Amino acid sequence: MAVRQEHADHQWRMVVRLTIRPRRQVARWPALFAVLTALLPADVFGQDGGWHSVLEANASTLFGASSQTLAALTAAVSHEGDDFTTDASFKFRYGESEDAERVKFVSARGWALTASADVTPKARFSPFVFVSGEASLEKRIASRRSGGAGAKWTFVRSDAGSVSLSLAVLAERTDALSDSAISPTSVARWSWRAKFERRLADRLSVSHVTFYAPIVNAPAQYTIVSTSVGNVALTQAVGLTLTFTDNYDSQARLRGAPTNNDGSLLFGIRATF
Repeated sequence: MAVRQEHADHQWRMVVRLTIRPRRQVARWPALFAVLTALLPADVFGQDGGWHSVLEANASTLFGASSQTLAALTAAVSHEGDDFTTDASFKFRYGESEDAERVKFVSARGWALTASADVTPKARFSPFVFVSGEASLEKRIASRRSGGAGAKWTFVRSDAGSVSLSLAVLAERTDALSDSAISPTSVARWSWRAKFERRLADRLSVSHVTFYAPIVNAPAQYTIVSTSVGNVALTQAVGLTLTFTDNYDSQARLRGAPTNNDGSLLFGIRATF
């Protein structure tokens, strides 16, 4: 989970997520969410503010000729106000795989921390600030720290959902793992974000967010984090989820990672309080 730099949502929210998944390459830019975006009405958006919390557990596994599993725990808190919103999240993950001789080895281990604040969140244009940090065995990152500021344009708001675009500039420092030949790097990045949320029915909702972050003076070096979620509510507090995630880092192989791309498709259950 390269840090997913999530700009402030419009509510307090706590998220705890347990994930078991195989690592595999998957396609980016799901066309489904682009089609759904066009269906959003333009009436006034409404959502309850204050504190909210969410607990979520997701799982998938690969077995047979080879075995791969991953477990992840995410905790987040966010709050919505009329003039100010803020959120913070922490995620830890650990995974194991088997080689051709059925010997298990650690294939994934990392953590990610993000925090952000959004001023005038209900306005069409809203400034924000954020900080983040992460470490990733898969991407051969010992630590990556960043912080920046930008503005969000929410051009669709309705009782059923919203669509927004944002642009930020951030400063970032990345330290590769000690066995990597790459020296520590400090860069400035653009951070483009497209976000979409839509309630399709009383019990069915979908969301999508994509971050594209090229280096300012070297746009061929970039990261992309794309996440799409479908949620079916069983009750007012409990729902089933399907989560598609794609994480791309153009420099990962230079740091010694086996691939620049890492993706997953997860099934889960979510409780909202």
